[in-house]
Amino acid sequence: MPRPARVPDQVLDLLRQGTRHAWTMEQIAAGLQQAGRQADFSSVYRAVERLLRDHCLERVALGDGTTQYELAGQHHDHVRCVRCQALAALDCLVHEPDLRAAERASGWSILAHRVVLDGLCPACRQHGGED
Repeated sequence: MPRPARVPDQVLDLLRQGTRHAWTMEQIAAGLQQAGRQADFSSVYRAVERLLRDHCLERVALGDGTTQYELAGQHHDHVRCVRCQALAALDCLVHEPDLRAAERASGWSILAHRVVLDGLCPACRQHGGED
């Protein structure tokens, strides 16, 4: 009988399915449970922390106290629906020349940036108009 997949592997499989761009810790645990995987919340937490250390996942801090996790990859920015909280990736909006200009103007050395734009996703726009 094959050995069950380790929790970190199960988390990666779930996120690679692409049903959403980023997941909260609670959504990961619920997604594993819905897929019939047996992993308690502490095991999911440890798996996510390990995947972060191994650079397989990245944190997406949304500026509202919510942290989501996404597969590691090329840098990109995000757009978030203010109504349903859906999150989608955008091509990077701040490019190297802009960062260097910001450094010259501020005197700071910029190491990274994160952009999260707020708006209404297509489904929320269609079903309720704009606020």
